[in-house]
Amino acid sequence: MGAVRRLVDAETGETIPYAPYAFSGKHTQVDKARVEAITESRAFTPSQKFLVLWWIGVSPEGMAPLRATGADIARRVGMSSDAVGKINRKLARHRVIVVRGRIGNYNFYRISPYISFHGTGVEQREAVKTCNPPDIPGFDATTPARWEAQ
Repeated sequence: MGAVRRLVDAETGETIPYAPYAFSGKHTQVDKARVEAITESRAFTPSQKFLVLWWIGVSPEGMAPLRATGADIARRVGMSSDAVGKINRKLARHRVIVVRGRIGNYNFYRISPYISFHGTGVEQREAVKTCNPPDIPGFDATTPARWEAQ
């Protein structure tokens, strides 16, 4: 068995309380200001906002697309495949999700790397070079989030 590791304060020599990383699964970086703008925008319906959250959670690492059809997504989120298709097309028009592949008439999407990204900072910097920023009505990248300004 390996030795038990513990954190020790360099000045006092006292043991520092330690808790293991208690979150499950993989993690992603999210642009809080853009997500705030999407969720507060009147340009997106509650169902569209819900799918943005879903895309943040399911988009694979890097810029890989989610290889799922509209029917697959519909089953997972409890919507009709027509509704999912319509929402995905609107989110793609606003570049909230981006097309990263195609089979026949079906596009494969993922969340825009401007909104959420799973990978290193260097990888994200390269990823944003591959697409234009999302068009979020009312969002201004030069203005801090409303809650930060208070």
